[in-house]
Amino acid sequence: MRFALHGMCSLYSNVMSDIRLARDTGYEGLEIHTDKLWRYINAGMKAKTLKQQLDKFDITPSAIDIIGSVEVPGRDDKAKLFKRTEALCDFAQQIGASTIQLNAFEALNGLSVESNIELTAKNIRSIADIGRQYGIRFQFEGAAWTPIAALDDFYRLRDAVSRDNFGLVIDTWHFWAGRGATPEQITKIDKTQIYNVHVSDGIRPSNNAPWPDEKSLRGYFLGQGKIPLKEWVDAIVATGYDGFFSAEFLNDQMWEHDHTETAEKMLYGMKSLF
Repeated sequence: MRFALHGMCSLYSNVMSDIRLARDTGYEGLEIHTDKLWRYINAGMKAKTLKQQLDKFDITPSAIDIIGSVEVPGRDDKAKLFKRTEALCDFAQQIGASTIQLNAFEALNGLSVESNIELTAKNIRSIADIGRQYGIRFQFEGAAWTPIAALDDFYRLRDAVSRDNFGLVIDTWHFWAGRGATPEQITKIDKTQIYNVHVSDGIRPSNNAPWPDEKSLRGYFLGQGKIPLKEWVDAIVATGYDGFFSAEFLNDQMWEHDHTETAEKMLYGMKSLF
């Protein structure tokens, strides 16, 4: 198995430092945090420089995370979405990152799941067509509290998108917390549809309870939360998937820990599951 440092684990670092951090703490890859990447781009920094840093430290950019709110319905919002997509695809191609993550959130709340899928798929088809020009594929993550969160919903979205550069990222917390899939269902996923894996621990609300701030549920190192992670990882491995795994958390207090110690602890937590 290959392990990538998720840029969320060192949220207040910068992307150049994340590359060194990944190498120094024993990772082979880096999942690049998009806020850091936009900050880098908006500062006038070049893809060539970032690529040189990746090559220098022998780190693979496993994915760029994320293009968010891909479900937006308004004409102006769509134009901005597609402009961001083109810019990130161009940059991703230059640094050798083959995959960009997509997330849909809550712009279509109040509509049925079917309408969410239909409207979101329409936007993703355009995104996938932009990406194809650059050799980029897209992994969808269904956030646990959003309308398109369950594995079965992803399958319907995939069929509606109908593009061969569109797949999913398995995030253990999102599927577990949203009760959107079971490990048994995970074992049946076609491995070619799995572009990346996020190993995340945490807790979840009771059935039908309102969702609190996500950060209050995801402030756990691997093995400290309630998810039976070994069972989930075994299910993922059973598909034949052999790509990157990255560990992730979202928590204000944990972001203030020493980045090196955090990265090492997350890598140790992942390796202990194999």
